[in-house]
Amino acid sequence: MRVIAIVNQKGGCGKTTTAVNLAAVLARDGGRTLLVDMDPQSHCAAGLGVPDQTLDRTIGEAMLADHDGPPDMEDFLWEVGRNLKLAPSSVALAALEAPNGPLAARHDRDRRLGRLLAAWRDGFDWCIIDCPPTIGLLTFNALRASDLVLVPVETGYFSLKGAERQIETIEAVVRRFGRDIPFRLLPTLVNDSRALSRDVVASLAKRFPEALLPFSVREHEELRDAASYGQAITEFAPGSAAESDFNALAAWLGEFLVEGRALADFGGFDPPLIETFQPAATSPALASEPPAAVRFSDGAGLLMPAASLAPSASLASSASLAPAPVQDRATELAARLRGLNDRARSVPAGGGFGVRATREGVVLFMQPLSARETSVVGDFNGWIPGLTPLRPSADRTRLEAVIELAPGRHAYRIVVDGTETLDEFNLHRLESSGAIGANLVEVPVPSDARAGAPAYGERTR
Repeated sequence: MRVIAIVNQKGGCGKTTTAVNLAAVLARDGGRTLLVDMDPQSHCAAGLGVPDQTLDRTIGEAMLADHDGPPDMEDFLWEVGRNLKLAPSSVALAALEAPNGPLAARHDRDRRLGRLLAAWRDGFDWCIIDCPPTIGLLTFNALRASDLVLVPVETGYFSLKGAERQIETIEAVVRRFGRDIPFRLLPTLVNDSRALSRDVVASLAKRFPEALLPFSVREHEELRDAASYGQAITEFAPGSAAESDFNALAAWLGEFLVEGRALADFGGFDPPLIETFQPAATSPALASEPPAAVRFSDGAGLLMPAASLAPSASLASSASLAPAPVQDRATELAARLRGLNDRARSVPAGGGFGVRATREGVVLFMQPLSARETSVVGDFNGWIPGLTPLRPSADRTRLEAVIELAPGRHAYRIVVDGTETLDEFNLHRLESSGAIGANLVEVPVPSDARAGAPAYGERTR
């Protein structure tokens, strides 16, 4: 299945019109097509004449459900026509990516859609995703699962600046994924009789010569009328000039995307890999903070595994002690730590996982239970992977590593199967432009000298 995400933060650019009619043309030409509506406004259903009251289940429910096996497509998809099925949306989808929403609480929150589509890929040749007009968890899910990103650009006054910002944002986000995702600009609402429309297309060609598609979707009255009647252009005005614009887009896609590769990253449907957690009680200090996955640092919103970042001199010079070498000692320290929760100063950011530190210098790193090889690296162990492994807890509910650290601020990252990543359950972090940065843990000073030290949980810029 070849997956195409249609993305633009600017409203009125023809994003949903492009998604609906492109999907319809692909289906008309014999391609088994899935249209996924990730926009809470649910305009895809309206544009295809699907009554809201008939939509029992939505794409949001499918993403959140934890299945014993591949989810049944018939439970979540609406058959719009021959070769065309819709995974509908609803306004409730907006709540999924809220800071305390159910999607933000998932360990695999940016991969839920990809795993779902990977389970369904044998049933379709094409998947078109209509993304919301925001860059958040819903859009991250779409980008991560995509083979190509299409950016509709309305040929109006504000479109050029918007296109530049959109491209910068997409490039920054996809860098986090560790793979390139090609994107193309599609001029929309083009009117050759207007000088402004011609100038915008010419400017796009000059600024983005490799990304601009060699055709456009022109301004057609039939497209507006078709949407108002709840029909795709293939049904409302077959053989029209409006349909021919989408014919050209579909033909180009057939040549450019011979096969889909993105979903291969998700492998087969394996329920144990989908780790879910109940949202933790939100600290008052963090009530206004977005979740780790939707925080923006250098223009990107998703902190994903990437190449290792060498520790800075300031981090390397932090005072530290070697990790406890004896596992029995670690178990004892973990028990002590749990008994001192009321004295701990910490910021758990999801399901109780993350890191905790006590005034005694005992630091407990906690991650979800997993068969993957997991360790912690930091200024306290020379950033050497595997030196401080995370092992199953006594009750086998999580992975833990317990060490003793000197008072002060320490930087660390989590290593999963050899890849360094940020601890997504700890919002206290040092950000670095162009790199993934590092998480921070502060061990309180056990004396009056600690009065002038910054409290653990304060944001570090």
